[in-house]
Amino acid sequence: MASTEDTALFRDVFEANPDPIMIHDADTGTVVRANEAAGALLGCPPADVVGMHVGEFSPSGFSTADANALIAEAATSGSAQVEWTTEGPDGKSRRVEVSLERAVIDDVTRVVAFIHDVTEIRRQERKHTERSKQLQTLVENLPVVVFTLDPDGVFTYSAGRGLDELGLEPGELEGVSVFEAYGQYPDIVAAVEQALDGDEVRVTQKVDDLVFETWYRPVFDDDGELTQVVSVARDITALKRHEERVEALSEATNELLYSRTETAAADTVVHIAQRIVDQPLAAMWSYDDGDDTLSPIGATGAATDFAGVERPADLPEMGPESDENDIFHAGEPTVIEDYQALSNPSAPDMPMRTLLCLPLDDQGLLCIGSDTVSSFDTDERFLLEILAGTAAAALDRVERETRLKSKQTELERSNEALQQFAYIASHDLQEPLRMVSSYVDLLDSEYGDDLDDEAAEYMAFAIDGARRMQEMVNALLRYSRVETTSSEFEETDPEAVIDRTLDALQMRIEEVDASITVESLPPVEADPNQVGQVFQNLLENAIEYAVEAGIEPRIEVSADREDDEVVFTVSDNGPGIPDGDREDVFDIFHRTGAHDTEGTGIGLAVCQRIVLRHDGRIWVEPSEDGATFKFTLPAVTEVRGDD
Repeated sequence: MASTEDTALFRDVFEANPDPIMIHDADTGTVVRANEAAGALLGCPPADVVGMHVGEFSPSGFSTADANALIAEAATSGSAQVEWTTEGPDGKSRRVEVSLERAVIDDVTRVVAFIHDVTEIRRQERKHTERSKQLQTLVENLPVVVFTLDPDGVFTYSAGRGLDELGLEPGELEGVSVFEAYGQYPDIVAAVEQALDGDEVRVTQKVDDLVFETWYRPVFDDDGELTQVVSVARDITALKRHEERVEALSEATNELLYSRTETAAADTVVHIAQRIVDQPLAAMWSYDDGDDTLSPIGATGAATDFAGVERPADLPEMGPESDENDIFHAGEPTVIEDYQALSNPSAPDMPMRTLLCLPLDDQGLLCIGSDTVSSFDTDERFLLEILAGTAAAALDRVERETRLKSKQTELERSNEALQQFAYIASHDLQEPLRMVSSYVDLLDSEYGDDLDDEAAEYMAFAIDGARRMQEMVNALLRYSRVETTSSEFEETDPEAVIDRTLDALQMRIEEVDASITVESLPPVEADPNQVGQVFQNLLENAIEYAVEAGIEPRIEVSADREDDEVVFTVSDNGPGIPDGDREDVFDIFHRTGAHDTEGTGIGLAVCQRIVLRHDGRIWVEPSEDGATFKFTLPAVTEVRGDD
């Protein structure tokens, strides 16, 4: 029998316990005692609980019979456990965990129910379970492969939609060694070995036709021992394919820059188109607006084989009545879902099905086809339309270059004719002129004294005409030989050139008391002899026209560096150039105003031709007093060294 002191202690502990406690009669299952915490749980005084069965205050369907059975079990075996739901004083259900223990109290066998409120714990557990399910669902549906390896490289987990691409089910790899499953892929083996050695690895790996970007992350315990390797592999096959397509498009752009003919451009375009869409049937047509017909200029080998022809040029033309010609004129990329359904195809006997037609502006048409009904995705369409735009620009450039080459050929023929003229002028014309001049001189010396005044005047006209003809021939020779007698460009000091020019004109300068001022002149890349010829012609003109006008010549020469060229200025105080003559002053044999100065009218034309040879410009500036000529020459852009 327990002592009074023990009984009191029991009662104190029983009442002070913060967890609900109820004591049950082992035979009837009724509550014989409940502490304050139990009453608070049930929302009534502890005394009201006494005499009740558990089933009376359990809203979860936990019956009195079920409770009595558990109480009897605890009384027999010593303990039992159960969870049930009760309703608290706030009207809310509470989940409790009940531990039943057999006890002898006052020499009577009782069953003590220790009750623990696990409502929050179970809520957190449900929440955790829900999150785990959500995470599992997320992982299983991610477009990646998620897997873990143990320290021996054995799969312990595998999930993710990416497994579908590998033909695997979630969990199928678990228990399999990565070295057995993927031993034939050296890059995978190397990456796994590196990760198992403790390194984090990011690598791009190929598995047959698939490309994965894979991340391996080692996981260690508190002692620094490797516990597992967590890995995520993302299928980037489509991304790599897009990169390859963009790279192919970039290559096409570079190659088309160097295409010199329509056929070369077409050959590049059709093969790049084939790479972009993995369709072997690609061909290109050029438009002739003369007969409104598209003519084939390029095709892949598969396309010519499919059409049963030997060369791209043997493919059918697309005449004015064809559906393809209509698409070209409409100017919009068009997908023909089924070529066989067209009303007026250019090749009705060809077993083509799906066909993508891409107009190349007004240059032609690019077609990519398939012998089956297929489709072109958005990415393919986008890249092909860029390719079509690039092809149109290339064909346009080829057309311009062809025209330019034709003009160049024509110009070369013209220059050749000019050189032939120079030869004739220097040989065939010179001899008759010398003969005329010699015989006129003989006539003058032999019979000059016998001639009357009128005959003497005629003789003078003949002598002067022969001399003037000789000067004009010589001037034409100088003009025609600007190119043939030229030298390579070199760094030239214009000040030294003009000094030599002034030395050559020294006698004439002193004779007319001319004043010539030369400022600092920057160096240029030029033919020094021809630069001297330009200065000499301009200075001679300035002197002669000023003297003719009765003006003491005053000439200034200056220059300014502007970007990559030097602008030279030669100004004088002469009679100037009429406004109406400024545009024509450089024409051959053109002389401005009404002047009595001798000259052929070809000096400024020679100046212009020399300046143009140097990719420069020459012009006359408007001026109230005198004439101001300006011309440009290329500036020296690199510092020259001794080496």
